Amino acid sequence: MAPEVSQNNVLTEKSDVYSFGVVLLEVVCKDKLNNVEKRKKHPVEENIDPNIKGKIAPESWEVFVDITERCLKFDPNERPSMGEVEVQLELALTLQEEADIRNTCDDYTLLSMTIINQPLTTVGTRHNL
Repeated sequence: MAPEVSQNNVLTEKSDVYSFGVVLLEVVCKDKLNNVEKRKKHPVEENIDPNIKGKIAPESWEVFVDITERCLKFDPNERPSMGEVEVQLELALTLQEEADIRNTCDDYTLLSMTIINQPLTTVGTRHNL
C-alpha cells in the first residue's frame, strides 16, 4: 500500500502506480515479502527468482529496475504516470528481445546491486543472474 494511503486513506492514480511498483518487484523476486521496506534493505539482484536468473539482459534490467524504483518513490509527485511505466516496460521488453537475439547460448550477468530507492551502484564483483 502506498504511504499516503496508509497515512491519509487517500487513493489516487499515483497510489496505484506505487502498488504496481510492488507488483513489479513480486514478478522478479523469489521471496514474496509483503513489506517493501524489508526489500529496501537487500539488493534486488540477491532476491531474483531462480527461474529467471541468468535470463535477464543487463540493459533490460537497468530499465526495469529504474521504473520499478521510480514507482516506489515515497513522494507521489515523484512517481511516473502509468503511461510512462508502460512505455518503459515496453522498452525493457524490446531490449531483452534484442539481447536474446544476439545471445542465444550464454547466461546474462548483472553487475549492479540495486537497493530500492537508492541510486544504482555497480560493485566490483560479478553476480550471475
